Amino acid sequence: MSTPMTASQLEAQLKKWAINYAPYKPDWATHNRGQRGKGWGNVHGVVIHHTGTDGDARQDLYAGDSALPGPKVQLYIDKNGKLWLIGWGRANHAGGGDPAVLNHVINEDYSGILTTRYGEGDSYAEDGNAYFYGIEVGYSGSHEMSPAQYSTLMKVCAAIADFHNWTEKSFIAHYEWNKYKWDPGCGPNSKKYNMVGVRGDIKHAISAGPKGTGNVSETKPSKPQTYKDVWDADFMTPPQGYANTANPTWAPNTVLRWTAERADEINKKLDKIMAHLNIK
Repeated sequence: MSTPMTASQLEAQLKKWAINYAPYKPDWATHNRGQRGKGWGNVHGVVIHHTGTDGDARQDLYAGDSALPGPKVQLYIDKNGKLWLIGWGRANHAGGGDPAVLNHVINEDYSGILTTRYGEGDSYAEDGNAYFYGIEVGYSGSHEMSPAQYSTLMKVCAAIADFHNWTEKSFIAHYEWNKYKWDPGCGPNSKKYNMVGVRGDIKHAISAGPKGTGNVSETKPSKPQTYKDVWDADFMTPPQGYANTANPTWAPNTVLRWTAERADEINKKLDKIMAHLNIK
């Protein structure tokens, strides 16, 4: 059981974890569903969704419609991996779900993929909007998240876990909560993301600690460190002219990929020059 973060505490966590974010509207911090239903007093975890569209879903998530008023979620990750603050407080994202799943999340006592028996409208369904933060990833679900989206999702989950002292077992898919849902969809080799793997990635992100803050004391890598831990936790400033706000630091695999791409470009240019000079 945890008291929800305040809007200012959320922003402090996002800055601590060097997450690129922006408010969608100036009133995001007070934009919520108020005390409807069971309100929003104790939070136990996070439900991960997809929007069902590859287009910009911010306005729909903010305003909603007559059938489902906004905000429809608190946090939204766009196709470039930028996090948008849609609202704060109770939001219409999780809907009804299985109280047994809620107990598993509260106690962090499960392993593997959760199986839910209920969904929105079922008589025994629990009101998930009262107990969960919601994150919408902006994509259709017919393909995987972009690498930038997935990277931001991991950082946001780790930032929330860091504040509440939660483990990866506080993060579930919408389909694990509501039997009528299938988001987030189309993970690797699957119609739905395998949440065992996703939670494993969240666990790694939590143990790796904040990156890009300049505060070494905040980074708490797990011990003993494996070669992979060191590799994944390392980063560097991109070459001049290649930095961007969505990805201010590069991990080793990014550096190697950039180097390989530049080498390929140079080889192609050399081939053209040699062909022009008739050099074989």
